[in-house]
Amino acid sequence: MKKMLLFVAALLIGFSVNAQKRNLTAARQATPATPYQLYFQDASSETALPEINNSGVPYNRSGDLLKVDMSSSSNIYGFFNMGQRILSAQPETNTIIFGTRAGGPFGATGNDIRVAYSTDLGYNWTNFVINPEEGLNFRYPSVATYNPDGNTDPANMLVVYSGPYTDAGGWKGQFFGSCNMDGSNVQTTFDVNDPSIFLNHRNIGLTATPSGHVHVASSRLNGTSSSYTNEGWEVLNGIYNAETNQIDWQLPAVSVVPELLEDGRTDADALVFSPDGSVGYLLATGIDADLAYNPYGVEWPIVYKTTDHGVTWEKIPEFDFSEIPVFEEHLFPLRADNDKFIPKWYNKWVGGQRANGVTVDMHGNLHIAGLLRSVYSIHPDSLNYYYVYEPEHMFDVFMNGDGTWNAQYIDTLRTEVAEDIYPDYDLDQRMQMSRTRNGEKVFFSWADTDGIKWPGKPTTNLLPDVFIWAQDVTNQLYTDPTNVTGPFGTYWGENKWLQVSDMVITEDDIYHIPVSTSEGDETSPDLPFVHQFLTAVWFTEAEFVNVEANQQLASVNKMSQNYPNPSNGFSRVDITLAKSANVSLEVYNLVGQKVYEIPARRLSEGNHTLEIKAGNLTPGIYTYSVIANGERATRKMMVN
Repeated sequence: MKKMLLFVAALLIGFSVNAQKRNLTAARQATPATPYQLYFQDASSETALPEINNSGVPYNRSGDLLKVDMSSSSNIYGFFNMGQRILSAQPETNTIIFGTRAGGPFGATGNDIRVAYSTDLGYNWTNFVINPEEGLNFRYPSVATYNPDGNTDPANMLVVYSGPYTDAGGWKGQFFGSCNMDGSNVQTTFDVNDPSIFLNHRNIGLTATPSGHVHVASSRLNGTSSSYTNEGWEVLNGIYNAETNQIDWQLPAVSVVPELLEDGRTDADALVFSPDGSVGYLLATGIDADLAYNPYGVEWPIVYKTTDHGVTWEKIPEFDFSEIPVFEEHLFPLRADNDKFIPKWYNKWVGGQRANGVTVDMHGNLHIAGLLRSVYSIHPDSLNYYYVYEPEHMFDVFMNGDGTWNAQYIDTLRTEVAEDIYPDYDLDQRMQMSRTRNGEKVFFSWADTDGIKWPGKPTTNLLPDVFIWAQDVTNQLYTDPTNVTGPFGTYWGENKWLQVSDMVITEDDIYHIPVSTSEGDETSPDLPFVHQFLTAVWFTEAEFVNVEANQQLASVNKMSQNYPNPSNGFSRVDITLAKSANVSLEVYNLVGQKVYEIPARRLSEGNHTLEIKAGNLTPGIYTYSVIANGERATRKMMVN
């Protein structure tokens, strides 16, 4: 499955971020990838050097990484696709859960589901198996857990699972069910597909919210493998029944059918909910048929929102993503207009690069993190063209909460997708997002090969490491992107088939990100794989030191960086107020302690200078926040 995507690596050396110096001379037409789900049905039983945002970042700074065998599968099919929920966590019970098809050295068969869980941050694991009905076979399962409000005992949690199933004749329908944490009290429903369905794998974004509501989505295709139509999404909802300790599933599933071009094609389908479960988003990338939502005819997010636990879904307001300022700093302009920068989500164009990282923060705002490319031309005959010499940048694109969106540059991919790592299987960067339980911090993880460090400088992702970047939503700070498996370490370049939990576990000021990789025979995807948990992957509070781009306050037109910077403790910050406002300034050290404050006072419209008189500060890194009418913008400052 070769994609016609040729990137010339050597010419990217010395690339400038200034638009007028970007190499716009060459473009090439891309061929859309065929959706993977059409290939891997398994119905039978059993070197570019682009700008990199990690200058000076320590490698393998965790120091005590350890891979622990926790589960196995009979082949690759149960965990390859990215829409499934495979690795998750329940912070209140300090529990990490991994669930996928069984088989391999841990036992059982590929027709079963194996659930593994740990209560000590992944060092020790307990396993059990869920069996289907006689003559039926579990396929492509999603596995998650429901934790009753206030519970801290893992034994009181409930495992929930869903996905497609087969019989001797091929795809039969969808299963969904629940069981206790010891594998007892198994309740599985096997729902037979409508005869018109070709594929409808109900395993996208399986989620059990704190309120006891359970949700899972599917992308429905009607017809046959040779002739099918996209029929939008279906969302199956359920509710926890305390009397039976099971899930009451609410059939029929809710149908959501967006009006899209390209016969309704969607890519990177996802389903995510807010920390309290009150807000949910159903989304993908595609080309909206409504020009108000997509005036340029390129791949943008298609997003629907629910506020009634999945009963109804409404399309969010339209937004022109080309208006986000950060894209002008990193993307290439239109070939015919050097002042216009239009992003497009690239999920459709690279066969392995199917997913975005998605999560919802503490404010109920959606985050979509992944690879974006520049639009070369908006002429209908040239929409499929791309710039040959463009670096491949990743961004976190997120809602502001007022109908607008913003974005933060994360990093640049080091290597291309490794094509045909097995016949018809590509290894991409497997981008995923996590969050703290309260949504105050969000984390973006991906797997990429550090081509600069390896001998021979590989240009494809054959030797991946695990990279993580994180954002503090409250204080608008973020970390450096960090290679946690790093060059010359024990697991350098040995991190294929990355899975990352939807939630992290907080321990004091340490944020543990559950991560797993899988190892199998290099010659065939049909042979067993062993799943390994990577312990000691974490960030600390002190690592959130970088300032978020494009912070804007309604009352402030301009806010300068403090000067001088570095300083001896005396520094100034200039602000221009758009209107009269109550203004204060606070300085914090890296452990979050307030060390200096200018109390709030009423300032008039116009220019003002705030003076930081803190000569007693010890040398180091600090952050300062200007607060105007309750809104906060934060910058980093150095003290000598």
